[in-house]
Amino acid sequence: MHQDKTDTLALLRAKIRQMEAPPPVSADRLPTGFAAIDTHLVGGLARGCVHEVFSIGRDNLYGSRSAAFVAHVLARTTGPVIWASEDYPDLSAPGIRQSGLNPGRLLCVTTRKGGLEALCEDVLNERGVCALVADLRTPLSLTQSRRLVLAAERSQVSGFLLCRMAGGMSDPPASASMTRWRIGGSPSTLRTDLPSLSPVAGPERWSVELMRHRGGANGTWITTPTRHDPTYSLPVAPPLADRTAPETAASPFTHRTGALRA
Repeated sequence: MHQDKTDTLALLRAKIRQMEAPPPVSADRLPTGFAAIDTHLVGGLARGCVHEVFSIGRDNLYGSRSAAFVAHVLARTTGPVIWASEDYPDLSAPGIRQSGLNPGRLLCVTTRKGGLEALCEDVLNERGVCALVADLRTPLSLTQSRRLVLAAERSQVSGFLLCRMAGGMSDPPASASMTRWRIGGSPSTLRTDLPSLSPVAGPERWSVELMRHRGGANGTWITTPTRHDPTYSLPVAPPLADRTAPETAASPFTHRTGALRA
């Protein structure tokens, strides 16, 4: 009788170890574009997995930095990206473009209230999709996240769950996702090398925290996102380009302001 109990406990422990072990992932990785983070992740985020990205600080309600972080990652991929939400998508095309992601690759989908989880699972089962980005207002339960993880493993489509309101939680609910991130702002450095009377704030900086990494270690970084600002060539008439246009008398309406002013 004692031997039977010992065998049963050994079997249960073996099953628990299998459940706790990280699932097999593709050797292919999604580089984040930040060298220190990619080194920590041994090449980048695991493809064909689900990753959670939360916002902290004042960005809880808008999630702009977490969305920019995901766009920064997906800019190094190819193929269509499904961006799903229950509300009207409030993405900024210039902001997405500044992160390096071509807005033409985005397919924004809005679903009915309560239908986002089912839509995410359907998208993650589609093999022709590069990635899914779900704009959540509340985090998924452990059971819901497991369904998405299983779908991503079958199709090798990467899933990113953005949760705005949960960013302020000190302890978000349990999840089956591969990684869990918190993105927030960090004070910019002051530049004193410019010809100005006072120091000028430097480029925007992010505080990036890897809160959970299945099979790996956590970490924290201060990063400066790359801004892909396109430049445009505007043709100028020769007289204006040579600064030879004659000066004209000032218009009597020069100092007026009206409705045309932005």
